[in-house]
Amino acid sequence: MPYIGLIVTGEEALRDFQVFVTTLETYHPTATLYVATDSTTPIHTVKHKCTIHTNLSLDKYVGKRRPEMEALSGTIYDSLFKDYTYEKAAVLEWMFDSIKDEGAWFMDADIVHCAPLPVIPAGKTLALSPHYIRPTDEARYGHYNAGYLWLNDKELLHVWREAGHTSKFFEQMALEAVASSAKDRLYEFPIQVNFGWWRMFQGVQPPHAIQAKFSLFRNDEGIGIRYDGERLQSIHTHCTDVSTGANGVFNAWIAGFARRFPQHKPLANWVRTVFRL
Repeated sequence: MPYIGLIVTGEEALRDFQVFVTTLETYHPTATLYVATDSTTPIHTVKHKCTIHTNLSLDKYVGKRRPEMEALSGTIYDSLFKDYTYEKAAVLEWMFDSIKDEGAWFMDADIVHCAPLPVIPAGKTLALSPHYIRPTDEARYGHYNAGYLWLNDKELLHVWREAGHTSKFFEQMALEAVASSAKDRLYEFPIQVNFGWWRMFQGVQPPHAIQAKFSLFRNDEGIGIRYDGERLQSIHTHCTDVSTGANGVFNAWIAGFARRFPQHKPLANWVRTVFRL
């Protein structure tokens, strides 16, 4: 039974969260979710089978967009937005107070599940998701993505928080200090986990070469999409985005790929769930 922490604030995040839960429950109907939210986001409207605990700890961010928060001083860090990003660590700390020695996941609400959660190898206390992007962009945004991680050592939260004071990109680049602290207890998720638009449009290879690595197969434990010959476990996307920006273009491509195979019912059902919810 996985234990997963999330932050869900506002209408867009709530729509993402409904897709998150619906796709997760296909593989993990007994999952327990720990959701940090605010008193104005109606979490109770989300249809679900799993167990959801809520913590109304985010009211101070209500109504504030990222540019405004970046311009405001934070209570702990140099901006209110960095304070907000570190609410992830607060969620994980809350989880460890409840689940004790069990491993805790944190995922952004816009994760779409395509298969069961990855298995963490024995002996690991930290699992992170590399961006798999070109070095110039990695230098700006960090080696790891902060929207998909797992840890089983509460002390690593202290390392993460301390590194935030000198991090060049919010809580995300600070994960490199956490990885260094974990040493050989670190596991890195493969590219098929947490696949976001950045891997398609900021990769070392051009987008058409990356797109050519997608294929279809039939498997009872997934919806049928493979990347580079291996099952695609999850994608990271605001699935209601239909803009011409990178996220929207990524959505259109993924949906278009999947709709080429209407005879494959698990895949067709997934497309309807994710892109037409």
